Amino acid sequence: MRLPHAIVASLSAAALLVAGGCRQGAKENSGAEVTNPRDYSYPLTTGKYTVIGIYTDDKNGEKAKTNAQDVLTAHPDIKVMVGLWAPNGPMAHSALQTAGKLGEVKVVAFDEWPATLQGIKDGEIYGTVVQQPFVFGYRSVEFLAAMKRGKDVKFPGDLLYIPTTIIKRDNVEKFQADIASILSDNGTSPAPMFADQDKSKPARVAFLTNSVDPFWTLAEKGCNLAARDFGVTCKVYMPTNGTTGQKQAIEEFITQNYDGLAISVIDPIGQADIINQACEKMNVITQDADAPNTKRKFYLGTSNYMAGREAGKLVKEASPDGGKVALFVGMLDVLNAQERALGVIHELMDKEIPAEFAAQKR
Repeated sequence: MRLPHAIVASLSAAALLVAGGCRQGAKENSGAEVTNPRDYSYPLTTGKYTVIGIYTDDKNGEKAKTNAQDVLTAHPDIKVMVGLWAPNGPMAHSALQTAGKLGEVKVVAFDEWPATLQGIKDGEIYGTVVQQPFVFGYRSVEFLAAMKRGKDVKFPGDLLYIPTTIIKRDNVEKFQADIASILSDNGTSPAPMFADQDKSKPARVAFLTNSVDPFWTLAEKGCNLAARDFGVTCKVYMPTNGTTGQKQAIEEFITQNYDGLAISVIDPIGQADIINQACEKMNVITQDADAPNTKRKFYLGTSNYMAGREAGKLVKEASPDGGKVALFVGMLDVLNAQERALGVIHELMDKEIPAEFAAQKR
């Protein structure tokens, strides 16, 4: 069974705060195989660790900080806070700073927000799991251009996973230098996978993010470099109003006869119809967050389940004697959030890595 892509639940934001007690109807923690983190009862104790809950903030920074503050009040003995999306680590750090608990409570983060990297450099955030948004952008444009020009672009299982990297205090400065190079338009092109494209054939493609974020600025740099390398036109669009903005953008791309679209999907169930409409008109791939039940060609991006496992390893390093752990994320409807949370929990459970991911184990 493809474990992460079996997750198709779609609940309201109010139902996503699963914390401080058992959720009615949850599966037994020791019972049937769980493929959705919302199907566990919380607090969930496994060995030395207790996951007290998953706290959502609907991508609101103040709410993210409030969630962390509330956890500190309710659980003064909390050992590790895990931010599953880029803002959550810095917001947990801010809450700890306000409470005077920096260093006492460890923070594990995702992505490369400047505040996260500075926190690692200062020894106040333990580490972060970083993706490769620059490569997401570059490969998306390369593959969409290749498909428009008649190339057969396929990957096993319709999935192409881009590796993650762990950033801690010993390598953060080099990583910061690499980011600065990309942002100054001095990024290095990855080795092309479809170099023999007929560049005389025009191609116009779009790269659609899920929000405005420094993460997507790095992806845009990759898109722009690939557009130059492969002789295509690429529009990068970062919506400010979620699924509504994505829908409006997709409708525009359809009307204007774009040749390809790479999208980070916010709601894989609710957006299925509009994504399938686009698939009828152009080549569509998903990047960063998937919609596996649509007609998209394939997914390109992080193996979010394995990224969660990596975050779980950081938790074990940061608090080897165990203790209470809290997970924080913007929204739990998005597949990447569900997959990361599940990966963290399974790592703390010492569950065997599913066969489909075994080859990716570090």
